Amino acid sequence: MGIVALFAINACEDDITPVIEELEFDRVFTPLELEAKISNQTVVSLSWGFNKKVQSYELEISDDSLSFANIIHTATVGPDELPYVYELPAGNSQYSARVKGMNDSIADSKWAELAFKSLPENIFNRYDVAMTGLNSIDVSWTPGKAVTSLSFVSTEGEITAEITAEEQAAGMKSITDLPNGEYVITILNGNKGRGVQDYVMEGDVFVDAGEDLAAAISGAESGDVLILAAGAEFGFEGDMMLERAIKIKGLDGELPVIYATDGDRMFYIGASILPTEEIVFENLFMSGYTNMDASQGQIRGVFDMESEACNIGAVKFIGCKMFYMGRQIMRLRGGSDQTIGEFLVDDCIIHNLGKSSGSYGVFCATEGNTNATVVKITNSTIDSLKCHFIRYDEPVSCESIIVENCTFNKTPFSSGRYLMDIRDAVITSGVEVTNCIFGTTSYGDEPSITGIRAPEDVMVTITNSYATTDFVNSDYSIVDQLTSLGVTYDGLWEDPDNGDFSFAFDAVDAGDPRWK
Repeated sequence: MGIVALFAINACEDDITPVIEELEFDRVFTPLELEAKISNQTVVSLSWGFNKKVQSYELEISDDSLSFANIIHTATVGPDELPYVYELPAGNSQYSARVKGMNDSIADSKWAELAFKSLPENIFNRYDVAMTGLNSIDVSWTPGKAVTSLSFVSTEGEITAEITAEEQAAGMKSITDLPNGEYVITILNGNKGRGVQDYVMEGDVFVDAGEDLAAAISGAESGDVLILAAGAEFGFEGDMMLERAIKIKGLDGELPVIYATDGDRMFYIGASILPTEEIVFENLFMSGYTNMDASQGQIRGVFDMESEACNIGAVKFIGCKMFYMGRQIMRLRGGSDQTIGEFLVDDCIIHNLGKSSGSYGVFCATEGNTNATVVKITNSTIDSLKCHFIRYDEPVSCESIIVENCTFNKTPFSSGRYLMDIRDAVITSGVEVTNCIFGTTSYGDEPSITGIRAPEDVMVTITNSYATTDFVNSDYSIVDQLTSLGVTYDGLWEDPDNGDFSFAFDAVDAGDPRWK
């Protein structure tokens, strides 16, 4: 067995080498624990270990991987200035940093090196491309970000536009004479991308304030896009047949208003439009008051197909406000065969519908030969309906009704009206209601309306949808399929009676996305 003993010995003479309290070196130690942390996609926070011999540090950042062939930033950093924070020129890019310690009395340290990568970014986020005229747009991004140019790539090739210092600071560049086409827009800092978005430039005819909308429609070719001046008002004689597949679109900004000066309806669909074609309304305010005057009465709706035949690929409303229609947005009523491939309402607000007659709805088809293959209402707010939401009585060729990400209030709020009346319809893939919120149905002394009346063989699926405590169904109820929010409609939303459906508190991730 071995024994290790520690002894303290007192020497008779003081012949002991002095303790060296501090070694002397001819250069500064290389910084240790060099670390990079990325935040907000492009902000790097660099830190390293403390060395009391250091008077300052020299820092270099390069946009490569440890070759340091292209130094983009240098700094002298004091020991009390750590961590050192720097905004990199682009996201999703490779960078390197190196740092050395310096002291006036001895040699600099060796470099400590580190490679790192910024996170993917898109400085277009939260900014929209705004169309300002035919072939003209404003492109916006986060102001002040380091950018040098825009690239527009389409099937026809690439167009580039340089960004000035003033445009960089403002975060916006105006582009003119951009040809129609589908573009991928990339914003660049040198050769590094800082954001990407898709954009469709379209427009064949510009209709300015005071010009004749009916004449522009009549003169349009099939496939033309009519661009209406922002904020302008366009009256036209109602009961107008749309003979060709066109899009009517408002410029970005204040929605242009279209209205009928007389007649029972705005439009009807001509038989010449093909099953492969579509009619689209986008970024419009569509008023149901004749001459925009409530005292002159209401038209029935945007479309009322009386005995006219049609077989069209789609009718779409995108980004529109449709207010004060007397009966419906779209009605198919038979006599002749009437078919729509897709009826779409997306990113719209429908308000005050059905006051002249409650027997119809946003979409109404009541005969066996009146069919829409798909009815789709998405990302929209439906408010104050005296009529049904959807009435689809006897059609035999429907695949699905899809209602998704919608906010409903007072829909309907009239006795004997249904949320959906599809009692005799053939709907092969059923009805899907997803991510919706239903507000009050109370009116007068009668606190409820009727829910969804469907044939037994039509599946109605409701998921992730919610209701206020004053959403009540007297029959065909869907209340048990909804999650109660525990508040009335005016407790859930900021000012619903005046059209503000912003949440009064952090509620749920459902309903029309515009209010989140």
